[in-house]
Amino acid sequence: MEYVAIVVVLFVAFYLFIHQRYLKQDGLKDSAYKKKGSLLNSKESAFYNALIAAVGQQAVVMSKVTMTKVIAPKAKDKKQWFIANNRIAKSHFDFVVCDPRSLEVRVVIELDDGSPLSKGKVERQKLLMHVCQSAGIPLIGATIKHSYQVGKLRRLLAAHIDLIEADKEVRFCKRCGSPMNIKTATHGDYKGRRFFTCSRQPHCTYTENYNVVFEDE
Repeated sequence: MEYVAIVVVLFVAFYLFIHQRYLKQDGLKDSAYKKKGSLLNSKESAFYNALIAAVGQQAVVMSKVTMTKVIAPKAKDKKQWFIANNRIAKSHFDFVVCDPRSLEVRVVIELDDGSPLSKGKVERQKLLMHVCQSAGIPLIGATIKHSYQVGKLRRLLAAHIDLIEADKEVRFCKRCGSPMNIKTATHGDYKGRRFFTCSRQPHCTYTENYNVVFEDE
């Protein structure tokens, strides 16, 4: 009886060995693949190159990053967690700008490629705004024209990433026409943020947000 049991065990072990060694390999051989090509289309590639030029060595740019790699649900129970996770499971961020040392995401950028506004596009924008606001991640909306306006793109990023130095810019007061100076807030809700202030202060109190981007005439 013991001899029969030993034979059965050996037979089962031999069967499992053959199944693992050959049958699974044959299954993989039946599956062929091909390369799909560039990860980004021509418009996305142009914007990506502009981002690289804007951040220099002060940040790392990644594209098409799935949301679940960056954020996670803050749910009280498993049901809420699965619902919240399903909302972001199939979505991605167009571009993320990361700290060069830790690769922690500092800024999310959504690229508007100029395609017509649709229901799906509106729903995506709502989701992006909600998840970024909830997670405390700055969200920048950019257009394809920023691919040719690296200086303006750098100013947008510099408002959120201190290591990025914006191009020197001369801006004039819209109230009195005098040159404006760049200052940094030392207290309040905007502590640490840069802004423009009129050089004639205290006679002129006009100020302007640092990351305002002016379109060309």
